[in-house]
Amino acid sequence: MLCVGVLKLNINMSHVRVKTEYQVQGAYGSTEKKTLYAHHNNSCDVVTFFDEDGTYLFSVEDTMDNNLMDAINRLYVPHKNSSELDDNVQYMDVDDKSKCGL
Repeated sequence: MLCVGVLKLNINMSHVRVKTEYQVQGAYGSTEKKTLYAHHNNSCDVVTFFDEDGTYLFSVEDTMDNNLMDAINRLYVPHKNSSELDDNVQYMDVDDKSKCGL
């Protein structure tokens, strides 16, 4: 931890620890702020995500093409336009829906 005046930077040679806030829908149309944490381990080229309680969510290799975050981004916005699915995105079949409990 590097201290510069009152500013504390949580950086060292191979690790960066960062956080950001996001919103989720609360009761009666309200919104709640949540915090998402990320630990970048540059020695291993892995980013690990934690929820606001510090619970492990998942890890992603940050130097690999077509990694988990790339897939999540594709599924988050799956359409090229209003009706056509983007490249490498497909509709679930019956077996997929069953596997996911849908």
